[in-house]
Amino acid sequence: MTARIRRYRPDDRKAVLAAFRSNVPDHFPASEEAWLRSALDEPDGPFFVVVEDGEVVAFGGYEISSFYNLGTLVFGLVRADRHGTGIGRALLHYRLLHMAGRKQRPRYVTVDTHPHTAGFFQRCGFEEIARWPGGYRSGRDRVDLRFELSEAAVEKLRSIKNLR
Repeated sequence: MTARIRRYRPDDRKAVLAAFRSNVPDHFPASEEAWLRSALDEPDGPFFVVVEDGEVVAFGGYEISSFYNLGTLVFGLVRADRHGTGIGRALLHYRLLHMAGRKQRPRYVTVDTHPHTAGFFQRCGFEEIARWPGGYRSGRDRVDLRFELSEAAVEKLRSIKNLR
């Protein structure tokens, strides 16, 4: 199987929505699909897809706030049948390195997620900075995590073999 990461294109929309739906309700409440559709229509930052054998199997992006010197990960998701294959980690590393290459490189990168996926981010070098019981409108608990995008962290990410 051949997989690569590239920029999201509008013709990827149907596959991205299908990947999202494959993660409902375990990883996303169905109500977040409206937010995803809105983000696809009017993105606040770049989005990327992982394409494996011609199929979109993962999607995610980020936003940067130059005022706060902060990057925020948005919509990191892998099609449910591809969980545990390393695709999510590769896409995460790609997004972090992409931010590191920006003219206004953020010092920190944050993400909010559910407790059952927070461990993934912690294994990738993120630290938990807050936990909010019932922190999402859906009533699900929320965990906020942060990654320091230091030069040492960037060098470590560059040394890891990932998808290209």
